[in-house]
Amino acid sequence: MQTYVAQPCSRRDLRRLAMAIRLKLGLENVLYFPVVQLLELMSAIFPKFHFEIVENRELQRGVHADTDVENHVIHIKRSVYDGACAGNGRDRMTIAHEIGHYLLLCVWGFRFQRNFAGNTIPTCQDPEWQAKCFAGELLVAAHLTGHMNPEEIAVVCGVSLPAAQTQCNKIRVK
Repeated sequence: MQTYVAQPCSRRDLRRLAMAIRLKLGLENVLYFPVVQLLELMSAIFPKFHFEIVENRELQRGVHADTDVENHVIHIKRSVYDGACAGNGRDRMTIAHEIGHYLLLCVWGFRFQRNFAGNTIPTCQDPEWQAKCFAGELLVAAHLTGHMNPEEIAVVCGVSLPAAQTQCNKIRVK
């Protein structure tokens, strides 16, 4: 059961948002997106925003990072931050995912609400899917990778092979 439901957003919409960020930063033709540098730059762009590196034990087991939209903060486990700095694809994707939550909910003003009824919600209204999709679109630019196979994408974009396979399968989704 999904705890929250967001306004609908398609992969195409999320791809456009990811491209808008790339364009604004002059990174539209960069395969290896500097996600840690974006995270570190965000407090200069968004005055309310900050991120905190926390000890691994401070977040629940299985939680690698979280976004507190009320307080404009992303908490990231130290091991995840260090892994992303070292180029670990899963950790880079985790940070991009949390950036997605922050941008979608705090900057671009996507509305979300509690799903008290426990209804099944469409994928396009799932905030977790939206953040995951945004992260994939940000780290694996469709216009640069459409001719590549998943193994190539994983290497040149710095993502895990499963993430590269997912993006490769979605690359032609409009």
